[in-house]
Amino acid sequence: MNRFNTIVKAGLVVILLLLTSCKDDSLFIKKYADIKGAKVVKSFSFDTDNYYLLDKVQRSFRKFGFDSSKRSKYRISLTSHYVINCKNPVVHALGADFNGFIRLSLFSGKKELYRIQKDFKTRVTNDMIDSIVKRFLKDNGFQPAKAG
Repeated sequence: MNRFNTIVKAGLVVILLLLTSCKDDSLFIKKYADIKGAKVVKSFSFDTDNYYLLDKVQRSFRKFGFDSSKRSKYRISLTSHYVINCKNPVVHALGADFNGFIRLSLFSGKKELYRIQKDFKTRVTNDMIDSIVKRFLKDNGFQPAKAG
């Protein structure tokens, strides 16, 4: 009976470890340069080929007080990748740890200043986008310009 209890306890520990390790809140961040000058901005320009995610990202920036404008000094490149679109047979044979990623890269002119990326296992949610945008703004010290 004592051996059985030990096996049950060990099994519960393994299950607990598996459940807690499945949650991935990691963000991959690379800062290439510090932003010079005022960090109070009104808007960002955006480019992407994923207009579904672009709508979610722009909604999040609006939520935090920033507009979208083609004339902005700062450009955000939105990149996304879904493993299902991957042509590599090894990925399909072995499976992947994630379903895809979303990346925001900040540019001033042609110079990349900052990049943030999040892998996702499930679908992309508004809360996930909000957490990426919030960290993006905090890391770069951006404050929304006052209206009026």
